[in-house]
Amino acid sequence: MRRILLPSLLVGALLAAAPAFAQTPFDLTEVAWTLEAEPSGEAFQMEMRLAPLHQRERVILRVPLWKPGSYNFANFQRMVRDLVVTDQSGVERTATVCDDRTWQVDARGATALTARYRLIVDNVADAGATPAVMRNGPETFLYAEGTQELPHTLEFKLPKDWDHASGHRPHPLRTATWYSPNYDVFVDCPIVVGELERFSFELHERPFEVVLYGKRPTEAQLSREAWVEKVRRISDAAWDVVGDFPFERYVYLFGFTDIGGGYGLEHLNSTTIEFNHGAIKGGAIDGLESVTAHEFFHLWNVKRIRPEALGPFDYASDVRTTDLWWMEGVTSYYNDVILQRAGLRADRAHWFLDEQARNGRTLLVSQGYGKLSPERSSWTIWDGSGRQISYYDQGQALGLLLDVQIRHHTDNRRTLDDVVRFLNRWVDYPDAGLRPGDLERAVRSISGWDPSEFFERHVAGNRPFPYSEVLALAGVKVLEQRVGDAFLGLALDEELALTRDEPSAELRIGDKVVRINNLGVRNTDEVQAATADLAPGATVELVVERRGAGRVKAPWTVKERDRSNLRFTIDPNATAEQTAILEGILTGAPRGV
Repeated sequence: MRRILLPSLLVGALLAAAPAFAQTPFDLTEVAWTLEAEPSGEAFQMEMRLAPLHQRERVILRVPLWKPGSYNFANFQRMVRDLVVTDQSGVERTATVCDDRTWQVDARGATALTARYRLIVDNVADAGATPAVMRNGPETFLYAEGTQELPHTLEFKLPKDWDHASGHRPHPLRTATWYSPNYDVFVDCPIVVGELERFSFELHERPFEVVLYGKRPTEAQLSREAWVEKVRRISDAAWDVVGDFPFERYVYLFGFTDIGGGYGLEHLNSTTIEFNHGAIKGGAIDGLESVTAHEFFHLWNVKRIRPEALGPFDYASDVRTTDLWWMEGVTSYYNDVILQRAGLRADRAHWFLDEQARNGRTLLVSQGYGKLSPERSSWTIWDGSGRQISYYDQGQALGLLLDVQIRHHTDNRRTLDDVVRFLNRWVDYPDAGLRPGDLERAVRSISGWDPSEFFERHVAGNRPFPYSEVLALAGVKVLEQRVGDAFLGLALDEELALTRDEPSAELRIGDKVVRINNLGVRNTDEVQAATADLAPGATVELVVERRGAGRVKAPWTVKERDRSNLRFTIDPNATAEQTAILEGILTGAPRGV
């Protein structure tokens, strides 16, 4: 980011020369905002009013460097144009550029200041339609240094027939005015203006709003009634995990745009979710369901259950934590749990295990697997040097492995759900968040199991995840194959019959492998076992059953695996105790306490 608009020594002198803000009973009591949308949908006219002021020499205005939930630096200042600051008499005050996102305003003798700027925005509606614009708070609203703890108010000035939606609370005393107790809450309420569709439902005595905007699908492409019901079921399944709704009302903001795939960002009482409109219009809704479950679970995990660094926020610096694997990755685990328990995935265990195995395969082919620990990948996300592995994927795997082990060590009486419930009450938002080691301590407090070795090896450390050892406790068989491993290299179906000719060995389609080096084989697991101790390039003798010819022998050269694979399947020989663990994950049993 470019910061060379003023020599650094001059900036330092300007800031050092001014006295600290003079806070008196007659000074600022709130920061008042007005957002006026241009009819074109291309820009907002923004106005921030600071009054009354008392004996202030200067005011520092800043554009946030990042937005919570997105752990990287952003250049929000590029969309801020024509900043002008005037006093109570309408006289323009000098606003000295300190860097590309900071201004120092001369406030000597001013009893009030008004900062105005034009904000360039993106209209995501169809061409020719009424515009639709979504804005997250940090990319929209500047802040005056030292005012973050003051109440903030917001008024809208919109063209005729435009609507607006957000999680903002109505002001208790003023009409058409929205109120937040401080800047953190203020910018944690994203805003949508323009042409909107609104729906609502009530769940556990809390009102929910579902808002659609942008390049919206037709009713035939996306049934509104069916979609709102799915959102309700997702919300209800998440409530079952944690057991309370920590808000007065909740707002889902669904934007259908040209984005590639889908994206969401969590907030205290709302979420913004963007999804590719073409995919939705083509019937691909699974991804939208998944991101919806993910962002709603963040209502607790991140927004309430959070490290100390994640609130109150420092918008002028990077905010690092080693716990993003839990914040984002365990949330990814729960978005699959929620979809399963909400009844939105008909194939039950097979779908759920396939999703966890797919995540594991992604990890196996990541360059950082076994090199960059979940704690380290969480910490280094700010460095911008390119991630070698995703803490989302690492945390999702850890969520599954922790859930199974907690259930195993408590005879399936305690679960990861209980840990989440405990953390939700222990952290006690908005008080200080989690400290290093608290996640491990929470697991031990709930389960009585000492997870220190597991955390040392697989959270702080780089040891490969123990899928086979742990998932066996839930009656799940694991097939893990790594690049470089020896494998038979034949295209076989479930009956071990060849699905293609192998002319080099005179093997034919339909030949059924029955022996490998005098070892009888009946299924793919036995084939895997028969080749486990062989080296790539070794020659084995195959015996195959050939229709019309009986048993035929053929030499075969063992291949070297050029890609990793991971597969989870239900063990038909699992005990009742093991089966109960997997069933408990899928159904939410036992209920959290």
